[in-house]
Amino acid sequence: MIGSWKLVLPVGFVLYSLPLFLRVNSTSDYIIDEEFHIPQGLAFCRKQFDVWDSKITTFPGLYLIALVLQPLNGCTVTGLRLLSLVGAGINILLLYKIRRRTLAGTGGNAYAAHEAITLSVLPPLYFFSHLYYTDTLSLTMVLLFYNYWQQEAHLPAAVFGAASVLMRQTNIVWVCMCCGITILDTLIHQCAKTRTGNSKQIRLFGSELWLQMLSSPQLVCNCILSILAKCCFYASIILPFIGFICINGSIVVGDKSAHEATLHLPQILYFVIFAAGFGISNTMRQLRTVLILLRRHLLLTLLATLVIAAVVHFNTVVHPYLLADNRHYTFYVWSRLYGRFWWFRYAMTPLYVIGMALLCCGLRHMPDSFKLMFPLALVLVLCFQRLLELRYFLVPYVLFRLNTRPTRKGFAEWMELGVHLLLNVVTFYIYFTKEFYWKNYRTPQRIIW
Repeated sequence: MIGSWKLVLPVGFVLYSLPLFLRVNSTSDYIIDEEFHIPQGLAFCRKQFDVWDSKITTFPGLYLIALVLQPLNGCTVTGLRLLSLVGAGINILLLYKIRRRTLAGTGGNAYAAHEAITLSVLPPLYFFSHLYYTDTLSLTMVLLFYNYWQQEAHLPAAVFGAASVLMRQTNIVWVCMCCGITILDTLIHQCAKTRTGNSKQIRLFGSELWLQMLSSPQLVCNCILSILAKCCFYASIILPFIGFICINGSIVVGDKSAHEATLHLPQILYFVIFAAGFGISNTMRQLRTVLILLRRHLLLTLLATLVIAAVVHFNTVVHPYLLADNRHYTFYVWSRLYGRFWWFRYAMTPLYVIGMALLCCGLRHMPDSFKLMFPLALVLVLCFQRLLELRYFLVPYVLFRLNTRPTRKGFAEWMELGVHLLLNVVTFYIYFTKEFYWKNYRTPQRIIW
């Protein structure tokens, strides 16, 4: 049955999405940021590599992939958008394989397939699967990297890690995260080899590991050699990228004015609401535990609430695009709630605390190395983005959801899938029926995620 799922999932997903794709494709030549992506993709597809739009802020990975269309005479708007749909079909297969591995047999292959379908129809992700944006194919490269990294196939993992960075620079964070986890797990494994027992008995946050390292130069040498053997491929990506930042002065290429790095800690708070809202199965299964823990540690809960309220008060940053672009749902959330009522952002503080606790409880079964590196990666990838953009949440959310606590499939999982499908119906209905015009655009504008 494993082989049949590997065929049924991608083929079924593409066939299911194709009528909707054709309808979206017929609505407009360019949809919002596609006015930059599509002309650039068409130029690269035709091997016009001297053409470059200075307003583009990412590496050219998205446009280089367009070269596969050239032998097929597919250098068209439809062809470019089809790359995203095909990428989404590959994603559902990768999601199935990774989730089946993390479930470790819980619920069988059908459960892993259910989870893969649920993640594939995640409303913001599913919508962009029909457009020529970086998000879908960026996720494809991250999932390919993560899949090989899980199997400890470090060379192909590094190849796809480099490809993911070519898609979007911030993906370097996930390469660094997995490299860090590999280093920490190697330390634990090497220490476990020198004593009786298994590596699970050695805690990363305990003193035993570090005392053992300090007392044995031979152990330190073994760790260094093992780490170099596993991580040299990742270093070949990370070190040149650090050099790029030093030379370029920023992670952004092209127009840096709208994408300056700014400390923006509330992005983590917005993300935990996103993760709690869309990760319904994790929320439903962990909510009771979270409420008990928060009530049991009331003093810490109150302290966390005060700290978050202070972060909201002193570090809420509003990008001009958020206030000006009414083609995104975030514009309406901000203008009608956060920006309209001064008290609303503070009223959300208890929900932020619960959301953070849900995130932690959903990952409490993971190794210490993951529990250390994933939050650090979240901070790096989100908290220096000034613009509140739901697309930035997609890769971290997918990685979170793929690693949530394995359980038997039940009502919570069906509820999550049902809500995703319902939201897709609503958002595509709004997209097709709600039109308005901007002064300098001849075609009607529409609302997307």
